[in-house]
Amino acid sequence: MRTLILLTVIFIGGMASAQMLPEPKGGETIYVVRPGDSLWKISKRFFDNPLLWPRLWELNPFIDNPHLIFPGEVLNLKGSMLPIVKITPESRLMDVTTPEPPPPVYYYSLGGHEGFISPDEWENMGSVLTSEPPKILLGKGDTVFTNVGFKDGVTKGDKFTIYRTGKLVFHPLTGKKVGYKVAILGELEVDEVLDKKLSVSTINNSLREITRGAKIRPIKPFVKEVVMKKGTKRADGVIVESFKSTSLTGKGDVVYIDLGEDDDVIPGHVFSIYKYPRRSYDPDQGKMVSIPGAYVGKLVTLSVNLETATGIIIESSRQIEIGDIVSLELQI
Repeated sequence: MRTLILLTVIFIGGMASAQMLPEPKGGETIYVVRPGDSLWKISKRFFDNPLLWPRLWELNPFIDNPHLIFPGEVLNLKGSMLPIVKITPESRLMDVTTPEPPPPVYYYSLGGHEGFISPDEWENMGSVLTSEPPKILLGKGDTVFTNVGFKDGVTKGDKFTIYRTGKLVFHPLTGKKVGYKVAILGELEVDEVLDKKLSVSTINNSLREITRGAKIRPIKPFVKEVVMKKGTKRADGVIVESFKSTSLTGKGDVVYIDLGEDDDVIPGHVFSIYKYPRRSYDPDQGKMVSIPGAYVGKLVTLSVNLETATGIIIESSRQIEIGDIVSLELQI
C-alpha cells in the first residue's frame, strides 16, 4: 500500500471521467483480448460506440500503447475495477490500494454447442415429430410439432434443448465403455399446447442440422465463459473423444476427457496435454526403456459431468490425438 497526497478536485475529476463509460453489454466486467482485437473494436462491441476507446484505455492504465494490445490481456470494462481509494478526512490523505488482477477468463462464443459424454443415453422428455410445412432438415425459425403437452406440465413459453445421442464411446487405452456422445442441435420454444402429448413450437436457435425424431428436454443455461484456474489435487486422465469425431485435433478443437466431478474437476480447470509415454529399445542395456511423453498443449474445461468433462484446446505445439494424457495444472 502506498500513500499519496492528492488534491480533492483531481480525485473527483478522475472518478467522474472513469464513470463516463456506459454499462457494457451483457453485464460483462472483464474481457480477455483475442487475436485481431483493438480498443476500437472492443468499444464498439460492448458500448455500441468505437469512439469511446480512449475512455476504455483510461480504465486500463497498464496499456502503454493503445494501438497495440495482445491476445490474453485482461481488460477492465467497468470503473469498479479501478484502484480502491480511501480518504482520511482529517489529514486529507488518500490510501490508494491496487486490487489483485482479475483471473483470466476463457470466452467460448459457441457456449452450449460443445456437447458432452453421458454415461447412459441422456434421458429425454420428448421428440420432434414433424414440421409445418413438412421438411427433412430443420433450422432456426421452423415450426415443429413435439410429443409433449399438458400431461408433461408443459406450458406456452417453455424452452427445450434439442439434441441427438450419438455413438458409443470406448476408452482408447482400456477399451471399456465411457458413455454416449451427446450432440446439442439447438433449442425450441413452445408456442401452443394442443393436447396431453402434443404441442407446436418454434426452433429459435439451430447449432447443427435438426431432423425429425431429434430428442428434446428442458433447457438449462449454457455457459459461454469460464474463469481459468489451477487445481489443488492431482488429476491425470486421457482424451477419449473429440467433438468432430476425428483422431487428430489442435488449438480451438473441443475434446472430451475421462475425468469429472468424481475427480474434483470443475469448469475452468486448466490441463497440460502430453503424448502417451512410449517404449524404445536401448542396445547398451539390451532392453526396452520408457520414454516420457512430450508436452504438446493445454486445454480448459467448459463443462463437467460425473465421470467426464468437455474441454477446449487453447494451446497446441503439434497434433493432439485421442489417447493423449491430460494432467491438471496445480497451484504452486
